[in-house]
Amino acid sequence: MAKTVIYIDTEDDITSIIGKVKAADSDIVALVPPKRTGMLQSAVNLKLLKRAATLSKKHVVLISSDPSLRSLAGGVLIPTAKNLQSPPEIVSTGAPLDDQEEIVNGGDMPVGDIQNAMGDAAVTPPLAAPSNSAVDEAPIVAPTRKEAAKAKKDAKALAVPDFMKFRKRIFIIGGLVVVLGIFLYWAFAIAPTAKIAITAKTELANIDQNITLNPSATTDASKNILKSDSQELKKTASVDFDATGKKDVGDKASGQVTFKNCETPTAQTIDAGTPVSVNGLNYTTQAAVTVPGGSGSFVTGCTSAGASAAVGITASDIGENYNLASGTALNVSGHTGQLTATTSTAVTGGTKRTITVVSQADVDKAKQQIKNSDDNAARAELSKQFDKGMTVIKESFANQTSDPSVTPAVDAEATKGKLTVETTYTALGVMNTDLDAVLNNAITAAMTEKSKQSIYDNGRKEFKVANYQALDGGRASFRLTTTGYIGSKIDQQALKEQMAGKRYGEIESIVKQVPNVQKVDITFAPFWVTMAPSPDKTTITLDVVKNDQ
Repeated sequence: MAKTVIYIDTEDDITSIIGKVKAADSDIVALVPPKRTGMLQSAVNLKLLKRAATLSKKHVVLISSDPSLRSLAGGVLIPTAKNLQSPPEIVSTGAPLDDQEEIVNGGDMPVGDIQNAMGDAAVTPPLAAPSNSAVDEAPIVAPTRKEAAKAKKDAKALAVPDFMKFRKRIFIIGGLVVVLGIFLYWAFAIAPTAKIAITAKTELANIDQNITLNPSATTDASKNILKSDSQELKKTASVDFDATGKKDVGDKASGQVTFKNCETPTAQTIDAGTPVSVNGLNYTTQAAVTVPGGSGSFVTGCTSAGASAAVGITASDIGENYNLASGTALNVSGHTGQLTATTSTAVTGGTKRTITVVSQADVDKAKQQIKNSDDNAARAELSKQFDKGMTVIKESFANQTSDPSVTPAVDAEATKGKLTVETTYTALGVMNTDLDAVLNNAITAAMTEKSKQSIYDNGRKEFKVANYQALDGGRASFRLTTTGYIGSKIDQQALKEQMAGKRYGEIESIVKQVPNVQKVDITFAPFWVTMAPSPDKTTITLDVVKNDQ
């Protein structure tokens, strides 16, 4: 089993020895005293050493052959050994002393590697020196387990307080006190609010006014002129659509004809573009050609027709039905049957097929689809551009669409198409305070007892617009109608001051003294508030009993 060897110096006192024992790394501590040391020749010091070792859960062994020291150590049940290689034993206090006094000098003993570690043990701060009071020199017995536990408890009770831990607790407690103070100040000085909703009997005041909106004017409630604000929103939208148009495409037939003239004895010129036809199929000549005159009697009949050189013709429309065989006779527009045209070659190359194309109807349908899907979203987005303290005149909402871009183009062959269009949305709004001024002015003019009446509701939230008309310069005009409500005058500031510090029942009693008041709803916040706070934290709202309902 590992043990720690401590060599005691002549200068060491009992407190430093005890400190070295406590600081030892091993449970077994071998103490090697010098020759003729007087420190351990005291029963009191040995008792203190034994007690400290027991509390530290260390087993102390004195290395000495001094009979008196071994006897004293045996009295307090401290084992001793004559050298580091000898087994320890507790010497009985009545054992005969050895004939030869043999004091072990720890510094001269061969202790091997243990000796090299003699300076490694840490030393705890010295204990207080024992008092000079009388100590019973009777034989000393080892302390019991109960006595050791009590001694450990007493030592703990006498321990020096940890100042850093104490200071940390002070800071934590101080911080909690500050936080609590701030919370209490907020809870009882800042947070409390009161909302008093007063419901009173009212009279109707119908409003019907012609309003002018002018972005460059100043609001004049007496003239019903409101300064307006305009907002604009541009959005580019695209929509894919199916092409539904139909179109015939193909090639025109072409060939050559020769003309024969039995119509006149003189030559005739057939101009380019002259129509020729057969069975309702029309062709045109591609170049001018001269047809020599015929011979013979033109009274009894032409005996020999003048024949022209071959000239090309092209069908007036596409299709296979315009293809003709060689030798087919055709009528010449503007001439009798005595001047004819005959195909000198087959007329071929006519083709025809039907394809699907983008039609104008497809484009118009796609434009309407964009308009229907974007208008509502644009209204909502445009309304958000106005200040929160403004009312948007919904009837002023307008949109202007640029020329759409269509891919592929109209009449182009396709099964699918895409339309892209940019739309500019505009709307007008007015400040709520300006609108209130116009409405309040109209209601005040309708009051019969202005000194005793006040406006409970000016009807701004329910007004209607009719006959809206956009004017030049961004101006507009419309007819505004709504219903306001008039009731008994209430001095709200005086009422707030009167309610301050009052509870529910007291506030209700105070408010119901106002004429025509029918109901009072009181709300305190937060939940711990039980009385009205200062006037600046109290809000009064006037609800009306609408007699038209």
